[in-house]
Amino acid sequence: MNVLVVGDANADLSAPLERFPREGDDAPLGALSWGSGGAGTNVATAIARLGGRARLLARVGVDPAAEVALGAARRAGVELDAVQVDPVRATGLCFAAVSPGGERTFFSFRGANVGLARPEVDVLRGAQWLHVCGHALLEGSQRETTLALIAEASRRGLPVSLDLCLPLLRAAPALVLELAAKLHVIFANELELAALGESLEAALTKLERGGLGLLAAKLGARGSLLAGRERRIVPGFRVDARDTTGCGDAFAAGFIVASLRGAPSGVAARVGNAAGALTATRPGAADALPTRAEALALLAAHAAGAEHDILAIDQE
Repeated sequence: MNVLVVGDANADLSAPLERFPREGDDAPLGALSWGSGGAGTNVATAIARLGGRARLLARVGVDPAAEVALGAARRAGVELDAVQVDPVRATGLCFAAVSPGGERTFFSFRGANVGLARPEVDVLRGAQWLHVCGHALLEGSQRETTLALIAEASRRGLPVSLDLCLPLLRAAPALVLELAAKLHVIFANELELAALGESLEAALTKLERGGLGLLAAKLGARGSLLAGRERRIVPGFRVDARDTTGCGDAFAAGFIVASLRGAPSGVAARVGNAAGALTATRPGAADALPTRAEALALLAAHAAGAEHDILAIDQE
């Protein structure tokens, strides 16, 4: 097992709206679709689909939504033995209302996720990387469990990555800065960086003062920004984007898979850009994540030889 992923597992329910209603209104839905979601599920699934090996540490309820939440990860071959079952709380649920212009409004229930308990077994044994999704640091025993895992992974000398989220930055920005020195890389998008500092420079300065080694910032269609000893833009891939849900999770997965195969940060970011771009071409979250074959085809089409060769390495 290579990557231990700690984060939420949710059942996603998505529906297109004919119009977004006012409070108290009655608006028809054009359709309904269920799928796997939650950043933990998404990243673990993406790692497995890209040819890596992932183990998911998450918590679900005793209800039909649990299988929906874990379905994509199970089909991808993610190790689910560490997933906990909560006897009281329901599985996390996210309802996405999609307006006619494509804008998505989320209604989220974190449910069993917040009750994640400290595992009775050593879930870090055999791991080569710990990836933490930002929501896992928000509240409850999930937060304490995740902090303990970060501390233990740091003690063992394992690379630790954290993918930020706006709720975490609004609730506990100081915690992010406190953790910076224990993190190998922080993943963030532009809105998250803006929430951390008044500007990109201010956010980077705060993280650098905290001891962070590398920031991998997701810039959407423009690609990504790497900031550490030096700063540079890693160009993205031009695709016909339909839905950006899960793109950031796909980027993090691609970056981690490539890094574990020995890729320098620039090559790892380019693999992440490819994974994110492919995810944007279809609707959904975990079920929209690309396979290694799809990513290899995109890289080959763009003559990205170093990135193609790294991703083509078979996992031992």
